[in-house]
Amino acid sequence: MSEKGGQERRGFFRINDDVALTYRLVSGDVASKTLEDLGVNEGESATLTNELEKMNEVSRIHFRHVEKESPEVARYFSYIEEKINLLAHHIMMANDELFVESTQPVNISGSGVSFTADTEFESGDCLEVKFTLNPSLVKINTFSEVVSCKPEGDKFRVAVIFKRLRDADRDMLIRHVVKKQMNNIRGNNE
Repeated sequence: MSEKGGQERRGFFRINDDVALTYRLVSGDVASKTLEDLGVNEGESATLTNELEKMNEVSRIHFRHVEKESPEVARYFSYIEEKINLLAHHIMMANDELFVESTQPVNISGSGVSFTADTEFESGDCLEVKFTLNPSLVKINTFSEVVSCKPEGDKFRVAVIFKRLRDADRDMLIRHVVKKQMNNIRGNNE
C-alpha cells in the first residue's frame, strides 16, 4: 500500500460503533465502474432516510435562530421533526432485513471500516460493502479494498479502505462519526 493511502486513513477520526453491514467479494471490472453505472440505488426508504438526514443538517442551522427568538416555536418544530424521523425509521426498518439481521460491532471512519467476517480475504481484494448507520438509518454503499485480514477466533478481522464512495455519503459518514465521538466524550465527562 502506498504512503498516501496510509496518510489518508489517519486523516479521519475512528470510532467503535454498531452498524448493519453486509459485504461481498467483487471482481476488479465491477469495482472499476461507478456506483451509478451499477444501478446502485438502495430504494425509496434508503433515499428517504439519507435525504432526511441531509435536510436535518441544514435545518439545525435555522433551528438555532428560531430557538433564540422563540423557544416555544422551536420546541414545536423539534416535536414535528421527531415525528417525521419516527415515521422514516419505521418505514426503513420495515423494508430493511439488513438492519434487523446483521447489526455488528465495527471500527469505522470516513476512509474505511474494520469488521468481523466469516470468510478470509486477501489484501487487495475488492469488496462491495453496504452498511446502515444507527440511529439515523443512513445507508452507505461503497467499493472497498481489503488492507488486512487477520484470524480472530474462528472468524477474521477484515479492514478495508473505501475506494468508491459518493461524496455525499462520505460527508454523512463523517458527520455520524463526529457526532458519535462528541456523544462519547460528553458521556465520559458526566
